[in-house]
Amino acid sequence: MRTVLILKAGTLAPVSNEFVLRHGDTEDTFIKSAGLGADEVEVVDVFRDVALPPVGQHAAVIVTGASAMVTEQAPWMLRTAEWLRQAVAQEQMVLGVCFGHQLLAHALGGTVGPLPAGIEAGSVSVSLHEGLEDDPLFGAVPSSSRFQSHHYQVVLAPPPGAAILGRTALDPHQVLRHGPRAWGVQFHPELDLAMMKMLMDALWDDHAAFGFDPTALDAGLSETAEGPALLRRFVALSRA
Repeated sequence: MRTVLILKAGTLAPVSNEFVLRHGDTEDTFIKSAGLGADEVEVVDVFRDVALPPVGQHAAVIVTGASAMVTEQAPWMLRTAEWLRQAVAQEQMVLGVCFGHQLLAHALGGTVGPLPAGIEAGSVSVSLHEGLEDDPLFGAVPSSSRFQSHHYQVVLAPPPGAAILGRTALDPHQVLRHGPRAWGVQFHPELDLAMMKMLMDALWDDHAAFGFDPTALDAGLSETAEGPALLRRFVALSRA
């Protein structure tokens, strides 16, 4: 069985060492939520400029979130973007998450920039557009579902040919599809409620600095079972 490739775009250690000790680092949250075994995954630390494998060697690709911003245009981001362009062109199964969603859209010709509202954080309601019954990944997701979210930048303009599948109150491009086998989601399907609470506590001062009430944000957190279900469905599709 071919493995799932996780392109690790950043580490959670600078945000919360306690989180990493309890839940693992960025890639571990995906491995756990997607129900993957250690022998079913290859992790490449693209943010450390580790060489990328040839396109097409893996059953699927997940591009993780990061504290870095796509607008920084660091050399490793440019190299990963070029790799993603090739992957989508070859109809590799790809899922970009948060930063990964933005990098994928940028790679294909979209525009990424600061979220006009400053930040979107917490358990947010994602409204999916009508007519997604035939979408292999989102067809089974209820039209209004909650997912964990935390980001400062968004896809301001999707790339040519992208289909907009879902939105939130602050982000009209929360879910995108790029061709038959590639998707991008601004939310974090890998984070459960316990993980999100810990991250929100670690970012308390940051939220206050943006003019948000951290207590109110924490009070709005909830379980988001559709997140792990989405990741498991993505893995199952890669094996079909």
